[in-house]
Amino acid sequence: MKASSVIGASVPRADGSAKVSGRTVYAADVSLPGTLIGKVLRSPYPHARIVRVDASAARRVPGVHAVVTGPEIAGHLWGKVMRDMPVLCWDRVRFVGDRVAAVAADTEAAAEAGLEAIVVEYEELPAVFDPLAALQPDAPLLHEDITQYQGAPADVLALDLHNGSTRLAWSKGDVERGFADSDIVREHVFRIPSRHQGYLEPHSTLVGIDDDGRVQVWAASKAPFRVRTQLSKAADIPEDRIRVNVVSVGGDFGGKGESLDTPIAYYLAQQAGRPVRITMTFNEELTAANPSHPTVITIRSGVMQDGRINARKMQMVHA
Repeated sequence: MKASSVIGASVPRADGSAKVSGRTVYAADVSLPGTLIGKVLRSPYPHARIVRVDASAARRVPGVHAVVTGPEIAGHLWGKVMRDMPVLCWDRVRFVGDRVAAVAADTEAAAEAGLEAIVVEYEELPAVFDPLAALQPDAPLLHEDITQYQGAPADVLALDLHNGSTRLAWSKGDVERGFADSDIVREHVFRIPSRHQGYLEPHSTLVGIDDDGRVQVWAASKAPFRVRTQLSKAADIPEDRIRVNVVSVGGDFGGKGESLDTPIAYYLAQQAGRPVRITMTFNEELTAANPSHPTVITIRSGVMQDGRINARKMQMVHA
């Protein structure tokens, strides 16, 4: 084929026809016989101790087939590298939208009624909202001992940072001497807030359990093998008993590589004996999905009169 016949010509997207005609299948489009609708009760507080969870009334709501609370599955955690995220919180919540309990019902209305019937008593705790403030010795400590978590950083230097998790550092040359020899030294601070990726498709996950106990998953995730691994560790299921069925993803931009509510859907499906789908609302997306980290970047530069950069020191703190 000659280049002249390609350059400037319109090239149709391979997936375009199926998407514009509505034939593309996303996670929320998949339905198994008897699928229930799952809903998650989320924390209204940024930091609080869970004093009591009473779900007895929720179990009596017509149409509700399963109710799972944090204390019932205490100790089950998930995470990409460090497993520090509770499937459902049992002792403390650490952000608005943190997962506390979940319900599976025949209809969305019944599931919402089930959530409203769950009583959670909180003891509100001091919260911290700024990455630099979180490093101060008097800031609320979110995790008493991060070394207890599987996958915690082996670099103990991170432990000398209050609320620290991971610390990476690179250096070259004598930076302080470079500043001393510079004609001008300036320092600038840049603050980047947390950002949601803004994809059109909200997170959705469907979990069904076969008669032989094998787990079938359909999830809005670009990383099916990671979803399988995270579910395996969060629910103590061998990976070879889990199949993640690949579906199209309606936008990602760095936000759809985790299991999120998939372990919750599994526990609901296990209790109900029926498949369960959990699809986030956009309100939940903005509070409890997978946004980028708020970051504070401090750049100190030493420059010469002729414009040469003589020394530079950068510090980036991610919350």
